[in-house]
Amino acid sequence: MKTFIKGHTVEYDDDAKGGVRYLTYLIDAEEAKVFFNQAFSRGSASFEDQMGYDYKLSLNGSEYRLERVKH
Repeated sequence: MKTFIKGHTVEYDDDAKGGVRYLTYLIDAEEAKVFFNQAFSRGSASFEDQMGYDYKLSLNGSEYRLERVKH
C-alpha cells in the first residue's frame, strides 16, 4: 500500500500500519521530519512507536518504505 505522510510518499505493508499511524497522527511534523531527513541522508531511520513496536523507514528511489522490525 502507499500513503502520503508529511509531504512524502510512503509504501508499507499491513504489519506497518501502526508506524503509519504514528508518523501521521501521533507525533508532530517536526519530529517526523527528523526521521525522513535521516532516512534521506543515511538510507534509513529506525524508530519505536508508543506501543513499543520498532519500525524502519528507508529511502527507496524517490519514495520511502516503512517496515515493522520483528525481533
